Amino acid sequence: MNKEAYLNELAQYLKLLPPEEYTDIMAEFREHFEFAKLSGRSEAEVISKLGNPRLVAREVLAQSQIAKADKSPTLLSVTKAVLATVSLGLFNLIIVMLPFVASLVIIAGGFGFAIFLIISPILFIIQNQSVAFFFNDIFLMLVLVGGGILIVIGALKFTRIYYNLVIRYLKYNLKVIKRM
Repeated sequence: MNKEAYLNELAQYLKLLPPEEYTDIMAEFREHFEFAKLSGRSEAEVISKLGNPRLVAREVLAQSQIAKADKSPTLLSVTKAVLATVSLGLFNLIIVMLPFVASLVIIAGGFGFAIFLIISPILFIIQNQSVAFFFNDIFLMLVLVGGGILIVIGALKFTRIYYNLVIRYLKYNLKVIKRM
């Protein structure tokens, strides 16, 4: 494989990037070849040092998704970053994807519990259709709704912290993979 074949293959894999980012990254890889040429190294040496273009592209795409998630941590952006990182190897399926899915289930359970607390007074009213019951247990209903609202607020704050921790872990994971 020569320089042009390598760059063409890399370009095919990196088409998913935004145009500006794509241009910058392709220019960076062209510079690798230019600096190598100036320092007397062959194209084959540079290609062997850079590695398989498909794997290089996966790493670049993962870095791009992690950077997007870091700028705007939402469930969608963090999930895309996790999936991009998982694509780097089977090992990541176990150490990234499984904990991510398990923790999302726990967070969703917290939100579900909070929503149940918030709507539980409606269920009480439907179950016991007497007005006397409503007045006797109004404080219980207020406590349930208030507790549900507090849990939602806490879960939202925890989710933001969780997204940031996931992004930090994904960055660390990429560093570990680069060392291998």
